[in-house]
Amino acid sequence: MTKEIQDILSLAISQPAMSDQLELAKQDLVQVPDCLDFNLQRFTYVKPLPVEDVAMVMYEPAKSGKAAAIELRYCVAGTTYCTNPACNDQLCAEGKKQEQCGTEKVSTVDMVTLRFKPSFIQGLQKGNTSNTISLFEATGKKKAFVKTIQPCTKSKLVLEQMVHHTYEGVLKNIFLQSRALDLLLYSSDQFIQNDTEERYGCRFLTQMEDRAKITKARDILLEQLDSPITIRELAKRVAMNECYLKKGFKAVYGTTIYDYFQKERMEKARGLLYEKGLSVSEVAIMMGYSCISHFSTAFKKHTGLKPCELLFR
Repeated sequence: MTKEIQDILSLAISQPAMSDQLELAKQDLVQVPDCLDFNLQRFTYVKPLPVEDVAMVMYEPAKSGKAAAIELRYCVAGTTYCTNPACNDQLCAEGKKQEQCGTEKVSTVDMVTLRFKPSFIQGLQKGNTSNTISLFEATGKKKAFVKTIQPCTKSKLVLEQMVHHTYEGVLKNIFLQSRALDLLLYSSDQFIQNDTEERYGCRFLTQMEDRAKITKARDILLEQLDSPITIRELAKRVAMNECYLKKGFKAVYGTTIYDYFQKERMEKARGLLYEKGLSVSEVAIMMGYSCISHFSTAFKKHTGLKPCELLFR
């Protein structure tokens, strides 16, 4: 392992010696012209590891005619379900259940490094009339530094997208650049404001145990898309206060529990109708609807089409 990886792993894993259990499973190096260098390294491990999500902001101020340089490093815990790179923590890309996805799910540690090219940072600053032209010079001190922060929930969602995307060629460059700018924005917000509640949207989500409960709630929803569950029952199953569960879920996934459930539910229904060729009544029953008209209304609200219209496409 490189020194850079060892440095951030020492922060992410409380017992450094345990990092020897990591095995490199995937590596992706991408140079986006005139923008950034992207480096993804995904490690797997067999024995449980206490991984804490960590981010490092590395900044070099402008000097001697050179533009400021910024590097972002992330170490986050993840999950892979099979050899299909598009399969992510949420569900299999092919719509399969975990037991059908090829292998059992494997815990991972994802290392993502983004090195923004100085010319790109300089281009972002053109036309800025503020005295503090650098994104990270909130204190007015133009000195190089390395700062450790916890990735905000928005950053973690973006990182998951970057790890599990399926784009190639020019589209891959466009995708990585757009997501990298999201991370640059979120990191600058965290650094400038340095506010824990702003990072997570809910102060209690700074605790790994509470974030794990939100993830567990999401997993439960995805496991039973055909059997709606009340928020009260969901809260009981993850051992969390209902109010905290609703606030935390929206902070992490950007939507309410109900809207998230309905979106995933209708996406599954779309696949059953369009790809499997099942009838509207069959899909309605499989999705837990006793009334076909109620299913049709929900489906149209999400897709803009009636279920029967999708069958003829």
